Amino acid sequence: MCYYNLSCGLVIFKSFALKNTIYTAYFLKIRFTKKVLIFIYFMLHSLCYAQNQKEITFPKNDSLDFLLNKSSNLLFDDFKVKESLEYAVMAANYAHQLKNEYYISESYYAIAANYDVISDFNAAEENYKKALKHAKLCNNLYLIAYIYIGLGNSAIDNKNLKSSVLYYKKSLETGKSFDKYSPLAATLNLARSYTYLSEYEKAHHYLSLSEEMIKKSNDLQGDCEIKYLKGRYFLSKNENQLAEAYLNKALDVAFQNNMFRQLLLIYKARAELYKNTNDYKKAFQNLNSFQEIQEKLKLEQIEVTKINFNVDEYERELKEVKKEREYQTNLAKNNRTIIIISAIGIMIMLGTIFLLLQAYRSKKTLSLHLKEKNEELLTAKSKAEKLTQIKSQFISTVSHELRTPLYGVIGITSLLLDDTEVLKKHKKLLKSLKFSGDYLLNLINNVLKIGEIESQKIKLHKKPVNLKELCQNLLNSFNYQANSHHNELILEIDDKLPKSLLVDSLRLTEILINLVGNAIKYTENGKVWLRVKLIAIEDNTADILFEIEDNGIGIPDNKKELVFEKFSQINRELDKLDGTGLGLSIVKKLLQIMDSQIYLDSTHGKGTKLNFTLSLQTTLENSYVLPNYHKSTFMTNHKSILIVEDNKINQIVTRNLLYNLGYDCTIAEDGMKAVEIVKKENFDLILMDLNMPLLNGYEATKLIRKTNISVPIIALTASELEEIEEKCKAAGMNDTINKPLSKNTLDDIIRKNIPSINDTLI
Repeated sequence: MCYYNLSCGLVIFKSFALKNTIYTAYFLKIRFTKKVLIFIYFMLHSLCYAQNQKEITFPKNDSLDFLLNKSSNLLFDDFKVKESLEYAVMAANYAHQLKNEYYISESYYAIAANYDVISDFNAAEENYKKALKHAKLCNNLYLIAYIYIGLGNSAIDNKNLKSSVLYYKKSLETGKSFDKYSPLAATLNLARSYTYLSEYEKAHHYLSLSEEMIKKSNDLQGDCEIKYLKGRYFLSKNENQLAEAYLNKALDVAFQNNMFRQLLLIYKARAELYKNTNDYKKAFQNLNSFQEIQEKLKLEQIEVTKINFNVDEYERELKEVKKEREYQTNLAKNNRTIIIISAIGIMIMLGTIFLLLQAYRSKKTLSLHLKEKNEELLTAKSKAEKLTQIKSQFISTVSHELRTPLYGVIGITSLLLDDTEVLKKHKKLLKSLKFSGDYLLNLINNVLKIGEIESQKIKLHKKPVNLKELCQNLLNSFNYQANSHHNELILEIDDKLPKSLLVDSLRLTEILINLVGNAIKYTENGKVWLRVKLIAIEDNTADILFEIEDNGIGIPDNKKELVFEKFSQINRELDKLDGTGLGLSIVKKLLQIMDSQIYLDSTHGKGTKLNFTLSLQTTLENSYVLPNYHKSTFMTNHKSILIVEDNKINQIVTRNLLYNLGYDCTIAEDGMKAVEIVKKENFDLILMDLNMPLLNGYEATKLIRKTNISVPIIALTASELEEIEEKCKAAGMNDTINKPLSKNTLDDIIRKNIPSINDTLI
């Protein structure tokens, strides 16, 4: 297996730069003199050291440098693996004594290189991993980046191509951290790995990157490799002419520079090419050339080195056997001592076995105990999950039942407030009643929201939104509340803010409503600021800072950690400060779902500042904003609407709201009657309650859709919209709206689903 290496300031890295030169010299029977090799070696060493000296943050050790240089010279100058390995091991032992992580890493890298040369790739990989461990301890990015290349090469040699890809990518990622890292080795090796994996498009990507880098250097081996891999790429595409052209170019470079390993691969690829084009003569010629070079490689010097290494090891074993015999002879003279020592050894062994048995029994008992506890925990977990499910269902059911009568209370109160004939003194009472109803509805909504978050039912629905318009509309909705506290609302929007951003506007609005509402509640005769700032924008992603500040009563230091807890409130002793204490808890959990968090800065008596940051995608789309039709207008062409509702009070409220908006109404008490009426009459829109006797809203809609597919049908529900939206769409409904209904919300959704209404406005 042939792979590409770059020197990086380590002794063993520069040795790989010599490796192909020495192999070539061997096959050409050229004898490099010792002086020439030493000259090349020290030229590379000085170049690499100058390149890496800023990375070295520890004292240079001449003794360790000598041992590592000696190991490198013996391995790549004289092919003496045994002696080279001994010097590398000596360096490792000495580096361990000095506790020098950098030299420990270099030493293990040198050991790995020796095993690479004798093709013991498993041992090479093991030592590369040790080198990586110590390189990370000394945080030397050069070492880490190039050790990953070594690991990738070992993985290729072990036919583990997917692991090699991961290692080369890690080298590229680590190399980004410093300027002088050359990514050529990693990119070219990635191209090779993907080629061997037959993932040719990925291979071509890294080939293109490598080709750009190779143009800046005079690297013939890399140039040859790129041409060969490009030939393989076009061969996979059946573009045989291009494949032949690149393989021929690679062949020329390999021949001119005596690159035998590359020639072996090129001849094999050319044989495959000519076989595909049915040119069997050329295919046979290339196979012959392939076999000739393969025969030469069998005599490669590395194989000779392995034989010498095995002979040396055999001689060492003979010496060890001789020493052992001498030792046994000496022991024979002291039989009594041997017997005593043996007896003591047997006793120690028996004692050890006894202790191990005791430990095993104890471990077995502990394991059984842990198993029982795990079973108990699983049972408890199952019970807890069931209780949580029951709790969520209970909260949802109770909240639904509470919302239905609240619809009547809030709806009738709103209608009476709009009635000009109601006495002024009664309007004050009605406002108090509506405030109480709104407060109770807000409490129910907050409890439901907590339940949704805890049951992980909330999903984000991102749509294009204009943040400036969203924030302006939100502050406008707080005008009444701010005036009642004699506060001034101030909106500060960054001019550089993108016009349209993808965000879940409903969740963002909930967050801002809670934060602005809190700021107003705890501030009297002051100011409340809502700021939206662009922090950074890159690759279609904008980081937006939202900041809510007030100059109100502030938060004491001993209560800052409690404000985000459920049902927690500051200054509860002040009767005028009401609420459930759920708002900030909901804010915190919603921001966690949106991959953000909220920060608090407050001084007691001076005010509070809260902020959070969202990373939002930009979009060229225009954000959708509902038109503001809530003015004193009336319809010149009345639209007919069918109300399907079984609750009498809800019928009254919905009908009066529609009359006030200028619509004609017909009422059906259940789903069955609604189906019969639709068969006889035409309606512009249907408001369909979901929970009804005889025939519920879903089934009624399905029956209506069999005869009328055009009339818009809007679901009326006291449930959470997210829980029923999919089911409503499946039944054939166009939209959904929550009870209790408000006049403005009802008008908006009707106009949204009957666009022709806009043309009838005066």
